[in-house]
Amino acid sequence: MLDFRIGAIYLYPKYVRLISQFRIPLSDHVPATPPRTVKDAKACAHRDKGLVLGIYYNENVKNDAAILTASAEKYNKKVGGKLWEVLKLTPTPKLGEHRIFYDLDPEFAYVAVAGLGSECMSFNPIEQLDENKEAIRIAAGVGAKALRPFNPKTIYVESFGNAEAAAEGAELSVWQFQEYRHSTQRQKFPLSTLQLYDDCDFLGWKIGKMKAEAQNLARYLQEMPANILNPTSFAKIAVDLLCELDINVEVRTQGWAMSREMGGFVAIGKSSVQPPLYVEISYFGADEYTRPVVLIGKGVTFDSGSLDLKHPKDLKYMKGDMAGAACVLATTRAAARLKLPINIRGILPLCELMPNANSPKFGAVVNSANGKTIHVRLPSREGRLLIADSLVYARNYWPKFILDIGTMSKELVDSLDGAACACYTNSEELFCYTESASSQTGDRIWRMPLWKFYEDRVLDCETADVANTGLQKYGDSPNCAAFLKQFVCDSKWVHFDTYNVAYSKGRDFPYLGRGMTGRPTRTIVELLTQLLADKKI
Repeated sequence: MLDFRIGAIYLYPKYVRLISQFRIPLSDHVPATPPRTVKDAKACAHRDKGLVLGIYYNENVKNDAAILTASAEKYNKKVGGKLWEVLKLTPTPKLGEHRIFYDLDPEFAYVAVAGLGSECMSFNPIEQLDENKEAIRIAAGVGAKALRPFNPKTIYVESFGNAEAAAEGAELSVWQFQEYRHSTQRQKFPLSTLQLYDDCDFLGWKIGKMKAEAQNLARYLQEMPANILNPTSFAKIAVDLLCELDINVEVRTQGWAMSREMGGFVAIGKSSVQPPLYVEISYFGADEYTRPVVLIGKGVTFDSGSLDLKHPKDLKYMKGDMAGAACVLATTRAAARLKLPINIRGILPLCELMPNANSPKFGAVVNSANGKTIHVRLPSREGRLLIADSLVYARNYWPKFILDIGTMSKELVDSLDGAACACYTNSEELFCYTESASSQTGDRIWRMPLWKFYEDRVLDCETADVANTGLQKYGDSPNCAAFLKQFVCDSKWVHFDTYNVAYSKGRDFPYLGRGMTGRPTRTIVELLTQLLADKKI
């Protein structure tokens, strides 16, 4: 049994209680309650169901520009045409807009009609996006979110033609992080109240919910305050959530990392009073002879920048610098829940980066597991040191391919903003699958150069074999990828730099509110699914 002690200090149990929202119920048993006598059936009948329907609107059509979806048309006939009558009294909702109507029928107290845009949307190669699926996510998300303030017991959402995309949009939109607000201030809306309406594709709905719940788990971990989510509590959460799905979790200490000559991980871990932990999670969905996929996630639970202290405007987001580790944990859990026939090794180097006497210094030299020495030009570029050691360690498993995720370079905010995360890879085939997966999920990636031009920058170092960044002011993201490439050897490899997509101000995607995003969890799950479908892993 793991003992989560640091000296004589124990984790406070009250800070670990609320992760239970992501745990799988062991049974559907409902505690017995005393029977209640209904004196007036009409007075006790509380209509607390909501319904989300859709409407198409094509601006280029002069007559009949608005068309109800098939489910909305059926509902309109059910209520004797009242839905269409009240819709004509308001401007037709366009994509991302909604209208709410009340008391149209005895079953649903309120009905939200969400705009889907044009009914002719499909895959757009220029946008690298399946615009039809994205419109469905937006409509389902906008509609479900609009009904949330009414505290409905159940919200029924039509499929809009794709139940999986509708489930994703609805689940992502209604989720909120309220764990540390007083019970009287929370908006009570359990996620289990979302149901599929007027469609029999319950499998697609279930898959979409699982993908969205995985992203919500990553959002939950990113939102947790850094004084509560430290490496030790992160490891405990991993044990609590993964072991119930028969996923192996191994927690290793700093001494183990020192014996493996992980100089970068040890150097960063020494900077904090919170002991670093090297967590490895293993999901075995295939036979023992199947080579695994290795997922590596940067797990810096708080990144102060160390002696290269970050600006206060950036520090308020640094509780989410473990976004990569959260994404790997959530992806592995989703693969287990979906019962994907695949073997996954997840590597989570967990630590804090703080300024103290043991922090890595400007110009420090550390050893790596493959024998190369690393010159620390900037101590604030710590994530790449953790990933470098993990890339070398991942070779022990003879992986099909390695995928690492981390918030690496702030400059991506200025270049890509929240549109897409940066992708670097040495495999053309893997990139094609990754691009295809991202176009289906709406969580796009953009390929960045992995050129010798940037490799020369990090190899231009007289003190050691390689530097953790270049001397130039710009190009830090490709410099990081060029640095990591020195530790990949001959494995197929994909690197995601997610700094610019880790946080959203709530304007990029209507179904993602303000706060941490959990991206690109759904894209990675879709990538694994597509590779399995084509028997590439």
